[in-house]
Amino acid sequence: MSKFLLRLLALAGFGAVEQVMRHHSFSIYLIGHIPSVIGVWVTRVAIGWLAWELTGSAFWLGAIAAADSLPVLLLGPFGGVLADRFDRRKISVATQAALCVVSLILAVLTFSGLITIWLLFFLALFRGMTFGFWQPVRLSLMPNLVPREEIPIAIALNSSIFNTAQFIGPALASGLLTLGGPGLAFSFTVFAAGIMVWALLAINVPTSVDFRHERASIFTDMLEGMRYGLTHPGIAPMLLLLLLLGIGIRPLTELMPGFADIVYGLGVGGYSMMVSSVGVGAMCGAIWMLRQGNRGGITRIALMSGIFGGGAALLFALISWLPLALICLSILGFSMTSCGIATQQLIQLSVPDKMRGRVLSLFGMVFRSGPALGALLMGWVADSTGLSWPVAIGAAIGLLAYAIGNSRRLRLQSLLEEPKDL
Repeated sequence: MSKFLLRLLALAGFGAVEQVMRHHSFSIYLIGHIPSVIGVWVTRVAIGWLAWELTGSAFWLGAIAAADSLPVLLLGPFGGVLADRFDRRKISVATQAALCVVSLILAVLTFSGLITIWLLFFLALFRGMTFGFWQPVRLSLMPNLVPREEIPIAIALNSSIFNTAQFIGPALASGLLTLGGPGLAFSFTVFAAGIMVWALLAINVPTSVDFRHERASIFTDMLEGMRYGLTHPGIAPMLLLLLLLGIGIRPLTELMPGFADIVYGLGVGGYSMMVSSVGVGAMCGAIWMLRQGNRGGITRIALMSGIFGGGAALLFALISWLPLALICLSILGFSMTSCGIATQQLIQLSVPDKMRGRVLSLFGMVFRSGPALGALLMGWVADSTGLSWPVAIGAAIGLLAYAIGNSRRLRLQSLLEEPKDL
């Protein structure tokens, strides 16, 4: 059956996917990754809706998003050092087990009626701390599971699953919230994280780095990785653009419960429909990136995606017609996904494996914490001015940044896409 499916992928124009799926450990990893990332999106929707039900405040929506994401800023570099020093699989198992425990506590507190906004905040904070370790390890696992020449397609496939889950997860969350409330949604994520733990225990993770050599202190290693990423003439500008994308454009997705309620007068089903629209676009973007394979032109894709994403977010903020808003959200999802995948591909291909965890921790910090910072700021302003104007201004800033970056595309392309001896 698996051979038949791989053959269908090849006939459909996804021959590179067929090739990368022949690596046994990578295939097992994906089997665990599917329910895990669906659980991530179920949790995000459930936490956001629960926070809105408890407070009705845009500020608290931003604060919960920040608690779930900002710890990556502090712990991401440390997690990157661990990913470069120790067994990446063991760290992955520990973080996924911790997420199981957090989901279990959320389920128990919600079912018992003991949950408060502050308990939700601190549990979201602990989730964020766990992701601070998981993010750099997850990103640095790819080169240990597939050959270097297949890294771009492995990243695109991994991201396509993540973004397909962005479509499935909210729809599933809507059903779970309707049937049993947030407690039932959190219960599902206990199961989902457990499947990921099983997959990580089942795979073999060879390493191309000798972790036994004499090392400097953890702090010195952290600084070395940050210095490499922040001074690299190609990586540093892409990280800056990704940060502006996160702060200016992506916070829209964190503030959607407020838009669904205040602007469109929708309940949880309408909110889930809006999130799913982002997911549909994201899934299409990931599939499109899979079709790109190893053709090159990744820098152009990253920059143009940022431009289209900024334009879609800006238009969404200035309108109040739901059908057009859903189209804008789909374009936004497509753009954010293709931009994120392309940027990660560029960094993965430009960094030596001995520093991969530390440099990718910078990517993870920016990708995860940028939207939380933007959502916290926009939510604070929106409680006084309304949601539309803070989102519109942020989107315009992000759009301008990527337009400037695109004017320097050829130089960035030469720095990031030319073959290098790593």
